[in-house]
Amino acid sequence: MLNWRKIPLVRLIIPFILGIFAAIYWQFVSSEIATLLIYVSFASIFAVAVVKTEFRQRWLFGVPLSIFLFFVGYQLTVSKNELNDARHFSQFWANNAESFAIGVVTDKVEKEQNFRLTLSVQNVGRTADSLSQVSGNLLVYLKKDSSQAPPQYGNLILVETKIREVEPPKNPEAFSFKQYLHLQNIHYQSFIKFNNFKVLGQNRGNPVIATALAWQRHFVNILRKHLPTENEYAVGTALLLGYKDAVNDEIKNAYIETGAMHILAISGMHIILIFSQLEKILNLYKTGNRRVRWLKTVILIVLIALFALLTGMGASIMRAAVMASFAAIGKAMKRTVSIYNVLAASAFVLLLWNPYWLVDVGFQLSYVAVAGIAFFADKFQKLLAFSNPIFNWAWSNISIGLAAQLAVTPLSIFYFHQFPVYFWLTGLVAGLVADVALLTGVVLLAIDGIPILGFVGGKILFGSLWLMNQFIFLIHKLPLSILEGFWVTLWEVILLYLIIATVVAAVHTRKLRWLIYPLSICVFLSGVYAFSDIKSQGNRQIIIYNLYRNSLMDVVDGKNCYSFFNKLSTPILTDNKIKFAAENYRNSLKINNLKTFNFNEYLKNDNLIYQNGFMNFAGVKIIALDKLPKKGITLGTRFVVIRSSPKFSIADLKQIFGFEEIIFDGSNAPWQVKKWKTECDSLGVKYYDVAEKGAWVHKF
Repeated sequence: MLNWRKIPLVRLIIPFILGIFAAIYWQFVSSEIATLLIYVSFASIFAVAVVKTEFRQRWLFGVPLSIFLFFVGYQLTVSKNELNDARHFSQFWANNAESFAIGVVTDKVEKEQNFRLTLSVQNVGRTADSLSQVSGNLLVYLKKDSSQAPPQYGNLILVETKIREVEPPKNPEAFSFKQYLHLQNIHYQSFIKFNNFKVLGQNRGNPVIATALAWQRHFVNILRKHLPTENEYAVGTALLLGYKDAVNDEIKNAYIETGAMHILAISGMHIILIFSQLEKILNLYKTGNRRVRWLKTVILIVLIALFALLTGMGASIMRAAVMASFAAIGKAMKRTVSIYNVLAASAFVLLLWNPYWLVDVGFQLSYVAVAGIAFFADKFQKLLAFSNPIFNWAWSNISIGLAAQLAVTPLSIFYFHQFPVYFWLTGLVAGLVADVALLTGVVLLAIDGIPILGFVGGKILFGSLWLMNQFIFLIHKLPLSILEGFWVTLWEVILLYLIIATVVAAVHTRKLRWLIYPLSICVFLSGVYAFSDIKSQGNRQIIIYNLYRNSLMDVVDGKNCYSFFNKLSTPILTDNKIKFAAENYRNSLKINNLKTFNFNEYLKNDNLIYQNGFMNFAGVKIIALDKLPKKGITLGTRFVVIRSSPKFSIADLKQIFGFEEIIFDGSNAPWQVKKWKTECDSLGVKYYDVAEKGAWVHKF
């Protein structure tokens, strides 16, 4: 068990973290009051420190210290939010108004059809001659054009565009890109073509970052030369350089669903491996000289920092780099420190730099995984002992994987709603091959200019990446490789961690009374799930999802879901698009039986009759139209769904039959919907535009 007195930094960081959470999700006091409380609590700490107090009165120091750290985290987060800046560009124009903006490109991501630029805005105005000096970040989508090169990092550019606030998700329980961008301190976006921007200047960004990006592009070109196949190139650039532009959905899904996504995301695994190898190289020169020892430590920290810079300085890589730096300093000082204190110290440093990293999924999973390995790995390893060194090595690696997975599973299910069954096998084999690929790749980038060595290194790297990809795809195809459909709330995640903690306490203390707590929580959760299960049996809904240029309608009857869409639509409605729009909501409804149909198919059961767009579900009649219906078959219709931009007027529709409401789904052309809405207003017809308002949900 943990001795809390030996890990003071863990105790100190808890109120700091709570303050950050409060500022992100619940700003209950103003910035001025928070600042006042910081000064008052600091004065209290100072007063208690200079006055001699007894040990039993130590709370007189601890309470104001906790309050101080809480409001430091709170105030730091509030001040970091760009919307709290009086000079933010949103104060100088109306949402969705045509504007001119000047800013520096601070990030560029290449997508299939466009470039996604992050612009640090410096000036904005209604005309190019009336620009105000402002601040803030703007996400700019730039459509690709082969005739012109896109802006690069550090370019000062002028754009003419409509700046829009990022919209919330338009499907129930869908991933919120608005919330994701908010946590990146980005709240507005715009869409421009190549003729709507102009480069005004170069090299306006951070020169260190600009140099690192130039080196990254150089190394990407080296890997392109040695990795001719797309899958190996995509994985190689992600593994070695944190460059993910080439990673497609097929690769991403395979790595996520086998529990190997940490291989593609530059993480602690990379830093630990590189750190250990660099340390071995530096330790070849053995000396007891204190100055030399510190010189080696500085070299090690600088090299780790350069690697982190080169790979994009993500939350997980920064965590690992800071931890490795602290560990190196500890070794140089010849002191043994608690891994938990090192974790807390590194988190504190990183959150001082960017408190919003606290709610970054990678940051959370990274810290929880390392803490799990530190606490559980040895305990798992001691369960089995082998005389064979190979078996011992394998069990050691499996133990690390089990420890990490046990720690991250509640969070992983909360965020991703799935569980990779063969994570232990993936970690054992793919992890080893990834280590070979990583070390080979680092060496290759250094020796590429040497003809024979560069050629051999490239072949080894290609072979190891090919082998790893084949293994990942093989695991991905195994039966039951992934368990999906989980849906847990934040409170349930907390209860799951309480179960783990209390079971560990029972095992460690060997006191059966500790088992009362996890058993009680399990009984409570079972009751909650049983009640939810019974409630879901009577659930009946019709959902028309928001999908650009596509139609998707779900009919939910208890735990059964009948999904209707055009399987031959243009553009094709892929599984990934359907998942993005509907999977989370289906999971939240606890759907366990999903059947798919074309809009022109036939279906009949106790509660539902459907034929060629005409549906009667539990007595409610709905028609999904892509052409004008015939007379005499639409009596009693309540809702009309118009899809695929049919060529008829609302007046024509009203002459044929009556109805309560029209729903325009996302497959209709915007200009056609606008025309229909004008006609509905003039005729007094109630309507609902899915593209504008989001998914239409009718509950029975």
